[in-house]
Amino acid sequence: MQIYLREYIKTLGGLDRFGITCFWETDLYTVAVAELKDGMMLGCNITMGDKVVIKKGTKVDSIMRKQLQAFKLLAVEVLEEEDFAETYYGKIKVSRAFKKFEQDYTANLMAYKVAVDSFIYKKVPFRLDDLLEIVKNLVPDTLMGRDLFAYLYLHMPSDDELIFAHGLNVALICRIFSRWLGLSPKETNDLCISGFLFDVGKYLIPADIIMKPTKLNRMEYDLVKTHVFHGWYLLDHYSKNVSQHVLNATLQHHEKTDGSGYPQGLKGSEIDPYARIMIILDTYEAMTSARPYRAAKCPYEVISILESNMLQHYDVQFTQLFARHIVDELIGCRVMLNDASTWEVIMNNSNDLSHPILKNEKDVLDLSKNRDLYITGII
Repeated sequence: MQIYLREYIKTLGGLDRFGITCFWETDLYTVAVAELKDGMMLGCNITMGDKVVIKKGTKVDSIMRKQLQAFKLLAVEVLEEEDFAETYYGKIKVSRAFKKFEQDYTANLMAYKVAVDSFIYKKVPFRLDDLLEIVKNLVPDTLMGRDLFAYLYLHMPSDDELIFAHGLNVALICRIFSRWLGLSPKETNDLCISGFLFDVGKYLIPADIIMKPTKLNRMEYDLVKTHVFHGWYLLDHYSKNVSQHVLNATLQHHEKTDGSGYPQGLKGSEIDPYARIMIILDTYEAMTSARPYRAAKCPYEVISILESNMLQHYDVQFTQLFARHIVDELIGCRVMLNDASTWEVIMNNSNDLSHPILKNEKDVLDLSKNRDLYITGII
């Protein structure tokens, strides 16, 4: 167990009291000497007087531990894995915040799975407050959208969790999107519940069809399409505490604004706004999440798909707002292009969000004016 003793050490008058000086850097990882493990790397110089006796960056071993104990040190700082990671996602993947998110995610995903199974097989109504508590646990007010999307991009549930993870992930994204929309608390709750339940009918479709890596045949596709009726019917009859918006989102989330969707071929404003939001978040989450048979798509690639289909399939206002916030939070990231060159995102093009303005050590590149080049990944 790591013990954080910075404040306690200060109450002792610092390490100088023991004749040892440890030059604290930024907020590193403070660990009790008794808890140091081989391979950890010291995050500060330790000196006696003017002489450095152990240099920052030295790896912990049995000899160093004996030295530190001889110096009567209570704790030292070590560098974390993220200090050595070179990429944006690399730093996040080894961070304590992401590791804690993964632990919390696993526990809350299980709670969601139990709620779904109880509803599908025993017709136990959803306890909406419990679902909303899951969202609050994983997306507290302090968690930024940029962090959540990175966490979801990096997290890979096990094969038997994938279907449930999709519903949970969409609900978490709903929490962030509700902030961007400026929704009221009640509207936010309805949107998050829609995220949890809009696809509930899919739990009645065989998993091997839902997760099929190749194109569905006509019979399989017709079977999958029935999930909107199954979900709507089950919620309407066995979980009457959900709002009409949630019911509509369940039935209508495959309707498209040009009328080419299903099951009713609704157009534009005929589609409930919560359903119009669901199809956007459903698409984005599914494409940016890894599957056993394919890697996660780059966010810029998915934004390009949303933009190119916006007038036919998606609500323009919701799509533009969602896409703009996604790319705004990627400013400052390093990206790789299809020619293997690497750049930094410095500005977005408001009319072409998937093709931002980039820079490297020598040049500035506007992707909207160089259509042969496009972003293939965030690094």
